[in-house]
Amino acid sequence: MEAFETNLNSLLVDTFNSILRYEETALKSMSPSPVTVTEAHVLEAVGKQDGGSMVSEIAAALRIALPTATVAIKKLEQKGFLTKTACTDDARRFIVSLTDAGKRIDRAHALFHTRMVRNISREFSDEEKDVLLRAVQKLQVFFDGLHPQGADA
Repeated sequence: MEAFETNLNSLLVDTFNSILRYEETALKSMSPSPVTVTEAHVLEAVGKQDGGSMVSEIAAALRIALPTATVAIKKLEQKGFLTKTACTDDARRFIVSLTDAGKRIDRAHALFHTRMVRNISREFSDEEKDVLLRAVQKLQVFFDGLHPQGADA
């Protein structure tokens, strides 16, 4: 691996892990019944649907397997952050909605992201912000385009 690739790998891994730890720490302080990062993202996906969504829609939005979404939703329901109601069109399906407690966590999580991005952006000039956005957009396109087996060798 050349120096650029070695440095990029270290930076990507270290940055991802730092963001994850930072978010986990913030989430622990948001509720008497703390949520994991994954659970917070499930709440966010439900909240974006404004009124409820099917489990399959949540799984698709998060790009996770249906059983993974089902387990996360069950845990969040047990914690009192989500409710499930039978779909009127198909009793085998459920509509998932945020409870008031779930809405509070979702708003607090959104505020966390707003503050994090605002604090990060203060560290960059306008030119650096433009370069950073273009670079991260390219990263997103790359990772969105990966097939399940991962990157080509």
